Amino acid sequence: MEALYTAIILGIVEGLTEFLPVSSTGHLIMASDLLHLDQEKYASFNIIIQLGAILAVVFLYHTRFEDFINPKKWMAVKNNLNVKGLNALHIAIAILPTLAIGYASRKFIKAHLFQPIVVVNSLVIVGVIMLIVEKIKPKAEIVSVDEISYKDAFLIGISQCLALVPGVSRSGATMLTAMMRKVDVKTAADFSFLISVPVITIATVYEFLKSYSSFNSGDAFQLLVGFVVSFIVALAAIKGFLAVLKKLSLAPFAIYRIIVGLSYYFFRL
Repeated sequence: MEALYTAIILGIVEGLTEFLPVSSTGHLIMASDLLHLDQEKYASFNIIIQLGAILAVVFLYHTRFEDFINPKKWMAVKNNLNVKGLNALHIAIAILPTLAIGYASRKFIKAHLFQPIVVVNSLVIVGVIMLIVEKIKPKAEIVSVDEISYKDAFLIGISQCLALVPGVSRSGATMLTAMMRKVDVKTAADFSFLISVPVITIATVYEFLKSYSSFNSGDAFQLLVGFVVSFIVALAAIKGFLAVLKKLSLAPFAIYRIIVGLSYYFFRL
């Protein structure tokens, strides 16, 4: 029963934080620490249940993903790279840097960076950067993902590499870069969600294939529960996040990061 409660708690944490600019990995590391869980074992568990949250994005943005795999759209892009509208090439350009750097550095990151103190530092530092960007960001000119250029996609993709450090946040890094590229905050969030799907899916499949032998039949049920809970919670979190962005932008999340980071440091570390 304790394992079931753990799966539910981690599923809720994953679903709530995966697409908010607060770092799901960082929160899962802190949650595992507070629950006194085996960090090494649950590092794999936490990565695998991310697939539930990713499924929520596919569900909400299914028309976009159907368009990406449309053969006619692929042929149009092949014949003319200047074809208008977001296409699969934008996504490929955005995710390749993260996949390459993530694969090359995966062992170092898991061995040395999956630590609460790293998360705390990242939460606070990026929170401060978010507040600064909110003050200095240029006026938005790009108000739809269909207006994002290949250059924008590449630069936003490069920034996603920073999220390999626990506590930075994939959505936070990509959205801040997009905003500095004159992308409005809602569009920045949409693009961040779309490029997260292939990256997290590939990382999840890789982690599962590499570590599935360490799980038993009881763990399989625990993984299923975490997966389902993260999917349901992520659906609500994404919708709520987009509603908040329309009125308050990223400032509340920046303040939250700083408060959580400092609180965890003083009361736990």
